[in-house]
Amino acid sequence: MPKPIKYKHKFTQQVVWGEMDAFGHVNNVTYVRYFESARADYFTKEGLWDSPVKPVKAGPVLTHLDMDYRKQVVFPATLEISLEVDSISSRAFTVICSMWNENDECVLTGNAAFVWFDFELQKPSALPEYFKTKFGSNHLV
Repeated sequence: MPKPIKYKHKFTQQVVWGEMDAFGHVNNVTYVRYFESARADYFTKEGLWDSPVKPVKAGPVLTHLDMDYRKQVVFPATLEISLEVDSISSRAFTVICSMWNENDECVLTGNAAFVWFDFELQKPSALPEYFKTKFGSNHLV
């Protein structure tokens, strides 16, 4: 595994008692929700999607998720989740993340692949120009 990195966007996640499993640590599935919450915060702050309350014509749809668990977490704990867009193509992009405990130890690294999806046509579509402009050509693959 490559050395973990802290990325630009930061999100704080409190561990809840009920997220622990029979072995006394946070259940591995819970980290998927943590990553999802951090991405939702990131997408909102970066203006990558409209409010889910409004009808949305197109937006990011998760196609792949990859996580490397590095250290156990137990209640009580507060995690700092850092993430950013890693790469983009004509219709897709990836978001990378790292999660850190209070001792500044990396507990998880992960990445999520997305396709930009047209919900009216029910098929992938080109990333909007504002997305490409916002994240720049240095991320293009």
